[in-house]
Amino acid sequence: MNRIKPVVASLVVLGVSLAAASPAAGVAWKSRTSPLYGYQDGKAFGKTYGNFYNDGSVRAMSTTYQYDLQPGGQNVRVETDFFFREYDNLCNDGGGECWNFDVSKQTEETDEAKWVTDSRARNLHSAASGARGGINICKIRPMWNDPCSATAFPTFSY
Repeated sequence: MNRIKPVVASLVVLGVSLAAASPAAGVAWKSRTSPLYGYQDGKAFGKTYGNFYNDGSVRAMSTTYQYDLQPGGQNVRVETDFFFREYDNLCNDGGGECWNFDVSKQTEETDEAKWVTDSRARNLHSAASGARGGINICKIRPMWNDPCSATAFPTFSY
């Protein structure tokens, strides 16, 4: 009986350690084997996937993996628009909760034909009940509109 307690205690500690290492309330969107592609004129220029999560109950974190499918040409970057679900007098024709845009953040540009990791964060709003990322990959074209992929909208509550 005494031997069982240390094993159970070890498993409990291991479980806590594993839980602490993983993002709380995280949302994985797309994957390396099934990424989000960006297209221009029917040709893929980049791909991305990632995680959007509550980082320590302090900030919404967007960690992305991006890949330039046309290296040596125009760069690509991932953009994350941060939204927070909070009460607003303008919501629902007279007040209520809705998704309010906060800020847009971009990763560093890359032109490499390999997976590049980058993260962007925004402090959580104390009056909000959730966070949402509007995430896409774009090809950077100076003096022209940047073509971008469709937008993923991973969301978590807090």
